[in-house]
Amino acid sequence: MPSQRFMRLPQEKQTVIWEAAVHEFVDQPYEKVSINQIIKQAGISRGSFYTYFEDKRDLLLFILWGTKQQWDQFCVRSLKESGGEFFGIVTSFMEEAVDFCRHNNLFSLHKNLIAYPEPLPLSEFLPNPADCEQELNEVLLSKLDRSRFADPSDDGVAIVARIAAMILFAALSEFCRNPEREEPVKENFRRSLDVLKRGAYRVSESERMEDRNYE
Repeated sequence: MPSQRFMRLPQEKQTVIWEAAVHEFVDQPYEKVSINQIIKQAGISRGSFYTYFEDKRDLLLFILWGTKQQWDQFCVRSLKESGGEFFGIVTSFMEEAVDFCRHNNLFSLHKNLIAYPEPLPLSEFLPNPADCEQELNEVLLSKLDRSRFADPSDDGVAIVARIAAMILFAALSEFCRNPEREEPVKENFRRSLDVLKRGAYRVSESERMEDRNYE
């Protein structure tokens, strides 16, 4: 992560360095990312760079951390705006993510990390699943309005959240492959989310009785 010296730079200078680094990581495989190109684009010396970051791995961690911070801020804002309504939040995520993919080259960076010919050990750069699960519980589950969930327990809500996340990621993957199909992708996403919200089956009275007996 960046040094305190970097954090004391004016915001404008931090942004210039950030944008030069992102441009290089988007254009080049990780092993070919050039510190020389970054400092040339940013207009800083090599010595200055190494007072800000240890190496390019440290720089990449900073970029990914910055991306995560943006999404965390959006998550909190979305929770407040939706009043904690789960499906409203997921729909907001979709709109925000599509806009992010369309306009932000940070998304290209993330795609490149996965698509490099020599795969990166992403576990070195990304949080582990246990950390993600804990953050989900702390940031999302604790603030949701659970009044409309059939099973409002932590486990019940977490199951629905995982299925919704799979629907969301599948839609985003399709959009990234075929951005010209934005509206059909969004419509399929809405229909899939509606199935999750309303349930796939009409449950008969006899099935309800069986469920009650089972309980």
